Amino acid sequence: MRMKVFQADSMPEAIRLVRSELGENAIIVSSQRGEGGHGIRVTAAVEGNEPEPPPPLVDQPLDAIEEIANALDRHGTPAALAERLLHAAAPLAEKLLRAASILSVDAPVMTMAAALDTVFGFDPMLDLAPTQPIVLIGPPGSGKTVTVAKLAARAVLANRPVNVITTDTMRAGGIGQLQAFTRILDIDLQTALDTESLRDALTAAAMSRGDALTLIDTAGANPFDATEMDEVTRLVETVGGDTILVLPAGYDCDEASEIARAFGAAGATRMLVTRLDAARRLGSVLAAADVASLKFSGLSITPHIADGLSPVNPVSLARLLIPEFKPATSVFALYETAHS
Repeated sequence: MRMKVFQADSMPEAIRLVRSELGENAIIVSSQRGEGGHGIRVTAAVEGNEPEPPPPLVDQPLDAIEEIANALDRHGTPAALAERLLHAAAPLAEKLLRAASILSVDAPVMTMAAALDTVFGFDPMLDLAPTQPIVLIGPPGSGKTVTVAKLAARAVLANRPVNVITTDTMRAGGIGQLQAFTRILDIDLQTALDTESLRDALTAAAMSRGDALTLIDTAGANPFDATEMDEVTRLVETVGGDTILVLPAGYDCDEASEIARAFGAAGATRMLVTRLDAARRLGSVLAAADVASLKFSGLSITPHIADGLSPVNPVSLARLLIPEFKPATSVFALYETAHS
């Protein structure tokens, strides 16, 4: 086996150097930051003593790794996180290449999915059968109210009883917006002005029907305001349920990471991503989930109440990150394909 170390400014550049010198059959053995934290250092290996000429096949393991590296770079993924994903993908690429051909799934997508599954957690919340209340928290304008309405609509369409409670009583039009949705769905909207009235509303919801889905909308909170975040923490502790951060795509990575840290500290354990129809770079979404250890829970791709809300798994997320390999206009289609 022939082995060599390559130093480059980025992973895509390192992969090009590996391909140029060791050929298409080379495998990345390890990767790490360069000296002083600058650039990247890659160790690659290839069978035999001489570089082999490039074969005519295009779906080689190194092709998949290069495509993943390019995709992560296009999405603006932080370098350290991209390196971890590529490190997770590298040993899987050759094995998944064979599996991908059998399953008629593109090797880069399948390899990316395996890397995502290694680095992140996935816990879809759209089965509408939770054992405890679901409370949605997040910054102002993140889409919490619309998400509550979408979840309520799915429950109604599935003939599942649902309770909706809002604590967003101070924002102008906050109650009115959600009330308009619940009125159409023939659901009584309950309001909670403080933690005591919230406890009362939760008790009433639990007594109405034990198998009912209970959704709690909250006021948008400034993640950089300690007082507001203390209120969010108290609310989450009062509910004692399943807390999900609703985060819009489109932030830069640092901003999204700081927001996720703040709401993670307040009690969020999962993340539902909104505004995917209006964003093309998802590095911030990956960064947010990573720094706050949030599990991916769902995706929202349109503002329409009866559509555009889907569970997420490693394959559907991989196809959003590498869309050119499997064009699709609906995240529902991605999810169905991933489970077919």
